[in-house]
Amino acid sequence: MTPSQKLARARHCFQAWLNAQPEEDSPETIQIRPDETKVEWSESVFICDGFYRGRRFRTDSASAIWFTEEHELKIHDADGACVATLTSAEMEAQFAAAQPQTDTAQTEPMRRAA
Repeated sequence: MTPSQKLARARHCFQAWLNAQPEEDSPETIQIRPDETKVEWSESVFICDGFYRGRRFRTDSASAIWFTEEHELKIHDADGACVATLTSAEMEAQFAAAQPQTDTAQTEPMRRAA
């Protein structure tokens, strides 16, 4: 898996965690655009002691850091307490479950040795 694919997986897992959180402040209304995400968040490069360590994702009520070397996503609440830690295997399982299943035998052309 390429670094950009790992980053996309970490983004997906943080967004999935945000979407799973209950909405405390919002009244029950009809959702006009159900495909849109519930929470907007920002992303920045995470550098510690002068070295690239991963990415930081932030919202008003939560933040997460994707550590590239440890292959972990640590999610924190507004007070800074760690509320969830996803390992590489857990992120991969969650990401794979969200992807549409396709039959690769029918979509990929047959390859033959020369």
